[in-house]
Amino acid sequence: MRHDQGHQKPQVRTRLKPDERRRLIVEAAFKALAQEGFEGLRTRDIAASVGINSATLHHYFQTKHDLIAGIAEHLERRLRAERAPLTPQDAPAALDPFGRQFEDLVFYQLETPEVLAVYREFVARAPRDAAIRALVGKLHAGWKAGIVAALAQAQAQRVLRADIDLDAAAGLVLSTAWGLVAQIFASTTELKAAAEQLRLLMRPLTKRTQLAPK
Repeated sequence: MRHDQGHQKPQVRTRLKPDERRRLIVEAAFKALAQEGFEGLRTRDIAASVGINSATLHHYFQTKHDLIAGIAEHLERRLRAERAPLTPQDAPAALDPFGRQFEDLVFYQLETPEVLAVYREFVARAPRDAAIRALVGKLHAGWKAGIVAALAQAQAQRVLRADIDLDAAAGLVLSTAWGLVAQIFASTTELKAAAEQLRLLMRPLTKRTQLAPK
């Protein structure tokens, strides 16, 4: 009696392209950092989670710092790509550097908390690790440049005071926003309230907002 089982074709494992393998390693490391912190970031465990050994992982990332740099790049990509959606009714918010920045943070807090968890890990370790401090500095420089551009556009549209120092104001927005995020118990209400206060402080003075003469 013949058994068809003996004639089954063996399963063929698909060989991943190097870029795809690298992406899987970074995503696994990102997840591990979000869940376990730097203390739980072990290359052996990360390799096992994507079905490879440590030697193969070190082919893509020679040192642990190289892997951490890959995580930082992945964090930056996600922060740029995963932003709070804008509806047609919200279109004016695109010119609002305060509301937009804080709406993004609310979005991360509600929809992608692992992104904020990884950011907090980087910020907490930066004072004690020069390499990580450099990575965080690079992230902040990119964000600040984007805020400066948004502030300049708002200033050109006359929705921002003309005497505002754009670089200093961008630093204030960035520090306020991510400072609140570093406080893990900050609520979405607090984030939105901070955005509104910055908006009030920097908007152009009008007859209604000017102080009455003594």
